[in-house]
Amino acid sequence: MKLSLLFALSLALSACGGTTVNNSANNANSNSNSTSSNSTVTATKVTIDSPDGVKLIGTYLPPAKSNSPALLLLHQWQSDRHSYDEFAKRMQDKGFAVLSIDGRGFGESTRKADGSTVAAGRTDADVKAMLGDVDAGFNFLAKLPGIVDSSKIGLVGASYGSSLAIIYAADHPEVAAVALLSPGMNYFGNMPTRPAVEKYGDRDLLMLAADGDAESAKATEGLTTGNSRHNSIVFEKSSAHGTELFKHQNAPGGAFVAEDALEGFLMARFVLGRR
Repeated sequence: MKLSLLFALSLALSACGGTTVNNSANNANSNSNSTSSNSTVTATKVTIDSPDGVKLIGTYLPPAKSNSPALLLLHQWQSDRHSYDEFAKRMQDKGFAVLSIDGRGFGESTRKADGSTVAAGRTDADVKAMLGDVDAGFNFLAKLPGIVDSSKIGLVGASYGSSLAIIYAADHPEVAAVALLSPGMNYFGNMPTRPAVEKYGDRDLLMLAADGDAESAKATEGLTTGNSRHNSIVFEKSSAHGTELFKHQNAPGGAFVAEDALEGFLMARFVLGRR
Protein backbone atom coordinates (compact mmCIF):
# COMPACT_ATOMS: atom_id res chain seq x y z
CA MET A 1 0.00 0.00 0.00
CA LYS A 2 1.33 3.44 -0.94
CA LEU A 3 -0.43 6.60 0.26
CA SER A 4 0.53 10.25 0.38
CA LEU A 5 0.14 12.26 3.58
CA LEU A 6 -2.19 14.70 1.84
CA PHE A 7 -4.34 11.80 0.65
CA ALA A 8 -4.66 10.52 4.23
CA LEU A 9 -5.48 13.95 5.63
CA SER A 10 -8.20 14.39 3.05
CA LEU A 11 -10.26 11.60 4.60
CA ALA A 12 -10.97 13.82 7.57
CA LEU A 13 -12.14 16.59 5.28
CA SER A 14 -14.30 14.21 3.27
CA ALA A 15 -16.50 13.63 6.30
CA CYS A 16 -18.15 16.99 5.55
CA GLY A 17 -21.36 16.69 3.55
CA GLY A 18 -22.85 18.77 0.75
CA THR A 19 -26.24 19.84 -0.54
CA THR A 20 -27.99 19.63 -3.86
CA VAL A 21 -29.58 22.56 -5.66
CA ASN A 22 -31.68 22.88 -8.76
CA ASN A 23 -29.39 22.72 -11.78
CA SER A 24 -29.43 21.16 -15.24
CA ALA A 25 -27.00 20.29 -18.00
CA ASN A 26 -26.71 22.68 -20.91
CA ASN A 27 -24.95 21.15 -23.90
CA ALA A 28 -25.62 21.52 -27.60
CA ASN A 29 -25.00 17.84 -28.29
CA SER A 30 -27.13 16.39 -25.49
CA ASN A 31 -30.76 15.97 -24.48
CA SER A 32 -31.87 15.55 -20.89
CA ASN A 33 -34.86 14.37 -18.91
CA SER A 34 -35.04 14.70 -15.12
CA THR A 35 -35.34 11.42 -13.25
CA SER A 36 -36.63 13.18 -10.13
CA SER A 37 -40.12 14.52 -9.51
CA ASN A 38 -38.82 16.91 -6.83
CA SER A 39 -38.05 20.58 -7.45
CA THR A 40 -34.42 19.76 -6.71
CA VAL A 41 -32.73 17.91 -9.57
CA THR A 42 -30.81 14.99 -8.10
CA ALA A 43 -30.16 13.08 -11.33
CA THR A 44 -30.76 13.72 -14.99
CA LYS A 45 -30.72 11.20 -17.82
CA VAL A 46 -28.71 12.64 -20.70
CA THR A 47 -28.02 11.62 -24.29
CA ILE A 48 -24.60 12.52 -25.67
CA ASP A 49 -23.58 12.17 -29.31
CA SER A 50 -20.38 10.21 -29.88
CA PRO A 51 -18.14 11.18 -32.83
CA ASP A 52 -19.43 8.25 -34.91
CA GLY A 53 -23.09 8.82 -34.11
CA VAL A 54 -23.68 6.46 -31.19
CA LYS A 55 -26.23 7.83 -28.75
CA LEU A 56 -24.45 7.52 -25.41
CA ILE A 57 -26.80 7.44 -22.46
CA GLY A 58 -25.63 8.82 -19.14
CA THR A 59 -26.72 9.93 -15.71
CA TYR A 60 -25.73 13.46 -14.77
CA LEU A 61 -25.77 14.77 -11.20
CA PRO A 62 -25.34 18.55 -10.90
CA PRO A 63 -23.20 20.20 -8.22
CA ALA A 64 -24.47 22.40 -5.42
CA LYS A 65 -22.25 25.35 -6.33
CA SER A 66 -21.06 27.08 -9.46
CA ASN A 67 -17.63 26.33 -10.96
CA SER A 68 -17.41 22.97 -9.22
CA PRO A 69 -15.07 20.05 -9.93
CA ALA A 70 -16.48 17.19 -11.98
CA LEU A 71 -16.04 13.45 -12.48
CA LEU A 72 -16.59 11.20 -15.49
CA LEU A 73 -17.23 7.58 -14.46
CA LEU A 74 -16.48 4.67 -16.82
CA HIS A 75 -17.81 1.21 -15.95
CA GLN A 76 -16.30 -2.24 -16.49
CA TRP A 77 -17.05 -4.84 -19.19
CA GLN A 78 -20.51 -6.46 -18.99
CA SER A 79 -21.72 -3.70 -16.68
CA ASP A 80 -23.35 -0.28 -17.05
CA ARG A 81 -23.42 3.20 -15.57
CA HIS A 82 -25.63 2.16 -12.66
CA SER A 83 -22.72 0.32 -11.05
CA TYR A 84 -21.63 3.80 -9.94
CA ASP A 85 -25.00 5.07 -8.69
CA GLU A 86 -24.18 5.11 -4.98
CA PHE A 87 -20.67 6.47 -5.47
CA ALA A 88 -21.92 9.15 -7.88
CA LYS A 89 -24.46 10.41 -5.34
CA ARG A 90 -21.82 10.33 -2.63
CA MET A 91 -19.50 12.54 -4.68
CA GLN A 92 -22.33 14.88 -5.65
CA ASP A 93 -22.94 15.37 -1.93
CA LYS A 94 -19.27 16.35 -1.62
CA GLY A 95 -19.68 19.12 -4.17
CA PHE A 96 -18.87 17.45 -7.51
CA ALA A 97 -20.75 17.37 -10.77
CA VAL A 98 -20.83 13.71 -11.80
CA LEU A 99 -21.49 12.03 -15.14
CA SER A 100 -21.61 8.25 -15.54
CA ILE A 101 -22.13 6.86 -19.04
CA ASP A 102 -23.09 3.50 -20.51
CA GLY A 103 -20.24 2.30 -22.71
CA ARG A 104 -21.22 1.53 -26.29
CA GLY A 105 -23.01 -1.78 -26.52
CA PHE A 106 -23.93 -1.78 -22.82
CA GLY A 107 -26.89 -0.49 -20.86
CA GLU A 108 -28.83 1.95 -23.00
CA SER A 109 -25.97 2.96 -25.31
CA THR A 110 -26.96 0.49 -28.02
CA ARG A 111 -28.11 2.59 -30.98
CA LYS A 112 -26.90 5.21 -33.43
CA ALA A 113 -28.80 8.25 -34.59
CA ASP A 114 -30.02 6.32 -37.66
CA GLY A 115 -31.54 3.65 -35.42
CA SER A 116 -28.97 0.96 -36.19
CA THR A 117 -27.85 -1.29 -33.35
CA VAL A 118 -24.44 -0.96 -31.70
CA ALA A 119 -22.73 -3.98 -30.14
CA ALA A 120 -19.77 -4.08 -27.76
CA GLY A 121 -16.50 -5.04 -29.41
CA ARG A 122 -12.79 -5.39 -28.67
CA THR A 123 -11.08 -4.61 -31.98
CA ASP A 124 -8.63 -1.75 -32.53
CA ALA A 125 -11.45 0.17 -34.21
CA ASP A 126 -13.72 -0.48 -31.22
CA VAL A 127 -11.11 0.85 -28.78
CA LYS A 128 -10.63 3.96 -30.89
CA ALA A 129 -14.39 4.51 -30.89
CA MET A 130 -14.53 4.00 -27.12
CA LEU A 131 -11.92 6.69 -26.64
CA GLY A 132 -14.12 8.93 -28.75
CA ASP A 133 -16.93 8.20 -26.31
CA VAL A 134 -14.73 9.22 -23.39
CA ASP A 135 -13.95 12.45 -25.22
CA ALA A 136 -17.66 13.11 -25.74
CA GLY A 137 -18.36 12.58 -22.05
CA PHE A 138 -15.42 14.74 -20.97
CA ASN A 139 -16.51 17.57 -23.27
CA PHE A 140 -20.08 17.34 -22.00
CA LEU A 141 -18.75 18.30 -18.58
CA ALA A 142 -16.15 20.78 -19.82
CA LYS A 143 -18.81 22.68 -21.76
CA LEU A 144 -20.98 23.47 -18.74
CA PRO A 145 -19.68 27.01 -18.14
CA GLY A 146 -20.51 28.43 -14.74
CA ILE A 147 -21.41 24.95 -13.52
CA VAL A 148 -18.19 22.97 -13.98
CA ASP A 149 -14.65 24.27 -13.64
CA SER A 150 -13.14 22.76 -16.79
CA SER A 151 -9.68 22.71 -15.17
CA LYS A 152 -10.98 20.37 -12.44
CA ILE A 153 -12.34 17.31 -14.23
CA GLY A 154 -11.24 13.84 -13.18
CA LEU A 155 -11.78 10.37 -14.63
CA VAL A 156 -12.65 7.18 -12.73
CA GLY A 157 -12.55 3.91 -14.66
CA ALA A 158 -13.17 0.27 -13.72
CA SER A 159 -11.38 -2.63 -15.43
CA TYR A 160 -11.42 -1.94 -19.20
CA GLY A 161 -12.89 1.45 -18.27
CA SER A 162 -9.72 2.13 -16.30
CA SER A 163 -7.67 1.47 -19.43
CA LEU A 164 -9.81 3.90 -21.39
CA ALA A 165 -9.41 6.48 -18.62
CA ILE A 166 -5.61 6.42 -18.45
CA ILE A 167 -5.08 6.09 -22.23
CA TYR A 168 -7.39 9.04 -22.85
CA ALA A 169 -5.83 11.12 -20.06
CA ALA A 170 -2.31 10.47 -21.35
CA ASP A 171 -3.20 12.35 -24.53
CA HIS A 172 -5.29 15.03 -22.82
CA PRO A 173 -3.38 17.15 -20.29
CA GLU A 174 -6.61 18.91 -19.38
CA VAL A 175 -7.60 15.82 -17.37
CA ALA A 176 -6.76 16.80 -13.80
CA ALA A 177 -6.68 13.39 -12.08
CA VAL A 178 -7.40 9.72 -12.78
CA ALA A 179 -8.43 6.78 -10.58
CA LEU A 180 -8.18 3.20 -11.82
CA LEU A 181 -10.26 0.40 -10.27
CA SER A 182 -8.72 -3.00 -11.10
CA PRO A 183 -6.39 -1.85 -13.89
CA GLY A 184 -4.83 -4.20 -16.41
CA MET A 185 -1.53 -4.08 -18.24
CA ASN A 186 -3.15 -4.69 -21.63
CA TYR A 187 -6.84 -5.58 -21.64
CA PHE A 188 -8.06 -7.04 -24.97
CA GLY A 189 -4.44 -7.12 -26.17
CA ASN A 190 -4.76 -3.62 -27.63
CA MET A 191 -5.04 -1.37 -24.55
CA PRO A 192 -1.48 -1.10 -23.16
CA THR A 193 -1.48 0.99 -20.02
CA ARG A 194 2.19 1.23 -19.01
CA PRO A 195 3.06 3.66 -21.84
CA ALA A 196 -0.06 5.68 -20.97
CA VAL A 197 0.88 5.95 -17.28
CA GLU A 198 4.36 7.11 -18.23
CA LYS A 199 3.00 9.68 -20.67
CA TYR A 200 0.41 10.81 -18.12
CA GLY A 201 3.33 12.03 -16.08
CA ASP A 202 3.17 14.28 -13.04
CA ARG A 203 -0.57 14.31 -12.47
CA ASP A 204 -2.45 12.66 -9.62
CA LEU A 205 -3.19 8.97 -10.11
CA LEU A 206 -4.76 6.36 -7.82
CA MET A 207 -4.86 2.62 -8.51
CA LEU A 208 -7.01 0.22 -6.48
CA ALA A 209 -7.00 -3.57 -6.76
CA ALA A 210 -7.63 -6.71 -4.67
CA ASP A 211 -4.92 -9.26 -3.95
CA GLY A 212 -7.25 -12.11 -4.98
CA ASP A 213 -7.75 -10.48 -8.38
CA ALA A 214 -4.32 -11.61 -9.50
CA GLU A 215 -4.22 -9.92 -12.91
CA SER A 216 -5.16 -6.50 -11.55
CA ALA A 217 -2.96 -6.81 -8.47
CA LYS A 218 0.01 -7.65 -10.70
CA ALA A 219 -0.88 -4.82 -13.08
CA THR A 220 -1.05 -2.34 -10.21
CA GLU A 221 2.49 -3.35 -9.25
CA GLY A 222 3.63 -3.18 -12.88
CA LEU A 223 2.14 0.28 -13.36
CA THR A 224 3.82 1.72 -10.30
CA THR A 225 6.33 4.33 -11.43
CA GLY A 226 7.74 5.74 -8.20
CA ASN A 227 6.12 9.09 -8.93
CA SER A 228 5.09 10.64 -5.60
CA ARG A 229 1.78 11.71 -7.12
CA HIS A 230 0.85 8.16 -8.07
CA ASN A 231 -0.74 6.18 -5.22
CA SER A 232 -1.84 2.55 -5.10
CA ILE A 233 -3.65 0.23 -2.72
CA VAL A 234 -3.96 -3.54 -3.03
CA PHE A 235 -6.67 -4.77 -0.66
CA GLU A 236 -6.02 -8.00 1.22
CA LYS A 237 -8.30 -11.02 1.44
CA SER A 238 -10.52 -9.95 -1.43
CA SER A 239 -11.05 -10.95 -5.05
CA ALA A 240 -13.34 -8.02 -5.89
CA HIS A 241 -12.97 -6.58 -9.38
CA GLY A 242 -13.87 -3.11 -10.64
CA THR A 243 -16.75 -1.42 -8.85
CA GLU A 244 -17.18 -4.57 -6.74
CA LEU A 245 -14.27 -3.09 -4.77
CA PHE A 246 -16.78 -0.65 -3.28
CA LYS A 247 -18.17 -3.56 -1.25
CA HIS A 248 -14.78 -4.43 0.23
CA GLN A 249 -14.67 -3.83 3.98
CA ASN A 250 -11.23 -4.98 5.12
CA ALA A 251 -8.52 -2.69 3.78
CA PRO A 252 -4.93 -3.19 5.01
CA GLY A 253 -4.65 -2.18 8.66
CA GLY A 254 -8.37 -1.53 8.81
CA ALA A 255 -7.73 2.11 7.89
CA PHE A 256 -9.68 2.46 4.65
CA VAL A 257 -12.35 0.85 2.55
CA ALA A 258 -12.13 1.22 -1.21
CA GLU A 259 -14.86 3.81 -1.61
CA ASP A 260 -13.41 5.88 1.23
CA ALA A 261 -9.95 5.71 -0.33
CA LEU A 262 -11.26 6.84 -3.70
CA GLU A 263 -13.24 9.66 -2.15
CA GLY A 264 -10.21 10.73 -0.12
CA PHE A 265 -8.02 10.84 -3.22
CA LEU A 266 -10.54 12.98 -5.11
CA MET A 267 -11.09 15.32 -2.18
CA ALA A 268 -7.33 15.77 -1.82
CA ARG A 269 -6.96 16.72 -5.46
CA PHE A 270 -10.03 18.87 -5.93
CA VAL A 271 -10.93 20.24 -2.48
CA LEU A 272 -7.58 20.48 -0.67
CA GLY A 273 -6.20 21.82 -3.92
CA ARG A 274 -3.21 19.57 -4.51
CA ARG A 275 -1.34 20.60 -7.67
